[in-house]
Amino acid sequence: MNKIPVLETIASAYRFTFTNLGTIIGLSWVGLVLIAVLQFLPYAFGGDPFATPENATAQGHRGLTNFASTLLMLLLYSIIYVPVTQQALGLRKGPALWHFSLGMTEFRLFGAFVLFLLIMMAMIVGMGLLSLVLGGITLTMGKNAILALVFALIVLAALLGIIYAIVRLGYLIAPVTVVENHVSLIRGWMLTAGNFWRIVAVLLGVLLPIYLLYLIGLIAIAGPQLFAPLPPETAQAQQALMQRFAMIGRHMPGYLGLTLILAPFSIGLAVSASAFGYRTLAAGAQPGAKPAAG
Repeated sequence: MNKIPVLETIASAYRFTFTNLGTIIGLSWVGLVLIAVLQFLPYAFGGDPFATPENATAQGHRGLTNFASTLLMLLLYSIIYVPVTQQALGLRKGPALWHFSLGMTEFRLFGAFVLFLLIMMAMIVGMGLLSLVLGGITLTMGKNAILALVFALIVLAALLGIIYAIVRLGYLIAPVTVVENHVSLIRGWMLTAGNFWRIVAVLLGVLLPIYLLYLIGLIAIAGPQLFAPLPPETAQAQQALMQRFAMIGRHMPGYLGLTLILAPFSIGLAVSASAFGYRTLAAGAQPGAKPAAG
């Protein structure tokens, strides 16, 4: 069983990203602009994406629109991730001023992303049902501190299990699909056996600085009140949350601009960390195999 070298993988991800930043921007900017347009469209026509629809028909229309928008964005991310992954693994060479290609590899990665999304949704729904069942049992049996503690531990274990599964299933989606030319989340699960905490450390090392920059940028754009504590009362908390969603809407152009600036860095770091992890794990899983060039 091969182990991901945490510090080496993080260093390789930063080295690849900053060495190839111009190429990453060239490979991703068309898709990123289209994604930004999709995110801005609900605001461009004066709508409020966070407002509660007036009736069931409007709710259904909102749900279908959001689902279609999510699928389209996943397809655009597939168009971005494929060439960046190939660049990180040495399967693609040279710079790029722009890129927009939709072939079988992109469709396979899109299928892998959709499958991963459906699995995540199923796990979240399952956890919600578990919480409802345990809540119903608690109401039926009355107040019981020991029972409440046991149920809380069960819910916590389920949440940790979901996080564990998401990390293991999601880390190698792009390189497995791009290199091996098939959709298989099981392959990534098998390769990452015994590497959960190493993957967590790698992801924290490459993504935490970018998320901190996002946070600082959001505070600069919308103000610190965006992250102020919510009121303890449920009704007031919901009202305060809706006000913050509205605040995000008012500053959406600035938020999208911040995203476009930082996205090439986050894509380069995340994709290359995944690609270099795959190179190590796949070589270890196949006796006699050598890591890909790059």
